[in-house]
Amino acid sequence: MKRKTMAVLMSVLCVMAAVPSVTVFADGQRVVTLGADLSDDQKQAILRYFGVAGQNLQTLTITNQDERNHLGSYVPLEQIGSHTYSCAYVNPTNSGGIQVKTANLSWVTSNMIATTLSTSGVVNCEVLAASPFEVSGTGALTGILMAYESAVGTQLDETKKDIATQEMITTTTIANSIGQQLATEIVNDSKMQVIQGNDVTQNDIDIIINNVAEEKNISLTDEDRNLLNNLLDEISQQDYDYDDMKTTLERVEQNVDSTSADLNAAEIPSDDTGEADDVQQVENETDLSSDSILMNTDDSALGSGVTFDATDQAALTEETNAETSDDETQNGLDFEITASDSYTNENSDTNEESTESQTNAANDDTTESETAAGDDGIVTSNLEVISMDDFVFAPATSEKNGYAAVSAGINMLTISFPREDLIAGSGSVTVSNSADGTSQTIAMNDSSKVTVEPMTESELSKLGWTSGYQAKVLLDEVLAADAQYYVTLSQDAFETQDGIGTTEATDGTGWQIQTSAYGFNLNQPIEGVKAGDTVYGQMLLGGSEAVYAVIENADDAQVTFEQTEFSEDGSIAVTFWQTGETTVSVSFYDADGTLLNTYSCDVTVK
Repeated sequence: MKRKTMAVLMSVLCVMAAVPSVTVFADGQRVVTLGADLSDDQKQAILRYFGVAGQNLQTLTITNQDERNHLGSYVPLEQIGSHTYSCAYVNPTNSGGIQVKTANLSWVTSNMIATTLSTSGVVNCEVLAASPFEVSGTGALTGILMAYESAVGTQLDETKKDIATQEMITTTTIANSIGQQLATEIVNDSKMQVIQGNDVTQNDIDIIINNVAEEKNISLTDEDRNLLNNLLDEISQQDYDYDDMKTTLERVEQNVDSTSADLNAAEIPSDDTGEADDVQQVENETDLSSDSILMNTDDSALGSGVTFDATDQAALTEETNAETSDDETQNGLDFEITASDSYTNENSDTNEESTESQTNAANDDTTESETAAGDDGIVTSNLEVISMDDFVFAPATSEKNGYAAVSAGINMLTISFPREDLIAGSGSVTVSNSADGTSQTIAMNDSSKVTVEPMTESELSKLGWTSGYQAKVLLDEVLAADAQYYVTLSQDAFETQDGIGTTEATDGTGWQIQTSAYGFNLNQPIEGVKAGDTVYGQMLLGGSEAVYAVIENADDAQVTFEQTEFSEDGSIAVTFWQTGETTVSVSFYDADGTLLNTYSCDVTVK
């Protein structure tokens, strides 16, 4: 479970890797981003917290699709989630490094944001990241990306984006073994030494890792050591300028060292000998100016019980420090990554508007729950999670059809379910080729590719159901000949109409497709076929054992075929004349005239 959930956390850096970079940028345009799934009252609370309510600032709305666009190439879509709640306020500067303050972000720390942005190439910037209730924070990070791009208009180097992603993967993986605090220390310190070095070799990297691990009294597993080694090797091959990154990286180093000192001091028994007093504490000095956006937040706007964190302690009031110290100490000692796609009211003693919105978004009467990796990582303790055990997938190769191959060339998937309260959700369907790893993903809320409609009497009869709905998913590419595929559905592929239920994710083991070496397809429009329509497709023989094919049901009263016999690949044109259900059947024969197989395609004419 840790590894699966961790993938969401890894995705954070993927967001940040796209942040544009400039070496010098004059203080100027400030940009706010707001999560699209917040209520109007919650957005106003965020603006009050940022200290910009009523100001004429550029404001961007961050949708879940924005997150999918930025993260989809790096992590499975089912782990990105389906809602965006967190927000950001970004102020590019011309000095001071990267300064960050967060509110209600459960696992994305200010230091993590700062050091990750530095690896992406950002040099100087102030960032506020917040939510009206506790979330993981990935939505805020997408907002940071988009806000910074809007402000400076410059893209990062693509290679450094990938390295930044790799850094977050490495840090979060190591964190599962030794905790977030120590993982941040060893990655940041090792990275600093590599960037400062000249012509760093693989042997140098091994020495750096050994020295830092020994200094921190850290024992790394072979897997973690290899991940860190690979990351540092990639970093060593880039032209990072330590002078540009120095302010941010050394600040992060000071912060994590200071936290470690605090933790160690807490473990040293205090007695009359004064041994605990020997622990050095880092002075609370600040580089923040009085007009810094970090110094002008209205912390009361988010209510009580809020978790605050900052790269500069001066941005935290005494009250704020008192509220968060216990949580920060616990996270530093035992970091457990927990991310999901809704929220709990347990820690959300926020303003009345936020609490009301959260209550409306959840159903306290449901008994089944899911902790699903997601954009804003909020704990889904109140949503009904619907099992897909009763769903029927087609085409499918399984025990039910004797593990037989299906026709090559298919470009439509169907998902049938004996419920009437489900609609297409914000999740997705992914079809992956087992041989080469290529895949295609269809968003379930793309109405040009997906429909959900009541099943016909004939469809219900075949399954022995009295009622049910069927989703049709139009693929971007047809299924290739003689190939094996597995199909996965993300969480939220379907949702209940009342918004309090969501389907579970599938892992692909239950929906596998083996295609034959030959076949045919009809390119039916997703909106359906009407009487009089001509549908086109392809006959696929492709040099297989099938040397010719014959369309068997050439009843001109129902359908008219432009051509009914094929000895090579060719185009199929079929005109449907009558409403109702029609089955197009094609038989394939070998050179001896022996029937190899007959494949059929059901068409409902409206």
